[in-house]
Amino acid sequence: MKYKAALYMRLSKDDGQSESVGISAQRRILTAYSKEHGFEIEDEYIDDGFSGTNFERPAFKRMIKDIEQKRINLVLTKDLSRLGRNYIAAGEYTEIYFPGKGVRYIAVSDGYDSASPNDDIAPFRHVVNEMYARDISRKIRSSLYARMKDGVYIGNFAPYGYEKSPDDKGRLIIDHAVFEAVRAIFSLAANGCTTRSIAEFLNESKTLCPLVYRCQKYGLDIRNYTSFKNRGWTSSTIRKIIRNEVYIGNTVQHKTVKPSFKLKTSLINPSGDWIRVEGTHEAIIDRETFIQAQNSLSQPKHGNGHRL
Repeated sequence: MKYKAALYMRLSKDDGQSESVGISAQRRILTAYSKEHGFEIEDEYIDDGFSGTNFERPAFKRMIKDIEQKRINLVLTKDLSRLGRNYIAAGEYTEIYFPGKGVRYIAVSDGYDSASPNDDIAPFRHVVNEMYARDISRKIRSSLYARMKDGVYIGNFAPYGYEKSPDDKGRLIIDHAVFEAVRAIFSLAANGCTTRSIAEFLNESKTLCPLVYRCQKYGLDIRNYTSFKNRGWTSSTIRKIIRNEVYIGNTVQHKTVKPSFKLKTSLINPSGDWIRVEGTHEAIIDRETFIQAQNSLSQPKHGNGHRL
């Protein structure tokens, strides 16, 4: 049989330095193996920076599409863990999907070859690989929890009105480009203005909403965000800012929790389980104004309330 090989390479930031093999090293191993065995390399598929616990990876999905189109009939990886660290999903591919599509699978360093009738190592390797991923996930969660208890900010992006300190990414500093907009929001709310009227005022004054400002500041593609169609200020955005203690110098985290390291979705944590550390950074709003804005937010408005 003439084999058209797919070289699949993956590297995750969660992989320890002693375990992970760089993309270039994986390519050398797979290319040499293909040449030695006379396999024609059809294409390379690289997921650099993607966890093995989730199979929704762009290059992996492209490879599956090419399998469906019968472009390839051989998949090579450096080892079984490069394919994935979710033993159920990995097992479905090695035991069901690949055989069903007539695709031979080889994990070079593990000595696994699906063409060998007596090779039963894969299921056990998949379990071991997931145990490794589970252990890494547990250690990461423990480390993040400890940092949150110390008041270290661990979010990917700073809240609107702040930015991460260039000297310490876990500490927030005031973003002088937009902090006046935050003060205006709290001042207007404290004086009885509705969240709707505040949003309208900011939109009319051409003030960039948090999402658009973030994308412009960091050079992000706004189309990657599910809410990109709404590019202006809304009542819900204003309400979210007014309720955030970050603006009086407190860091409140651990509001959500993932039920499993295999899932992307998060669940809302009960407020009693949140981690609140006071005085972690410079406040934008004084406590009195913050309380007044909270009280105004909770009071029912007649008609449109105070408008600008």
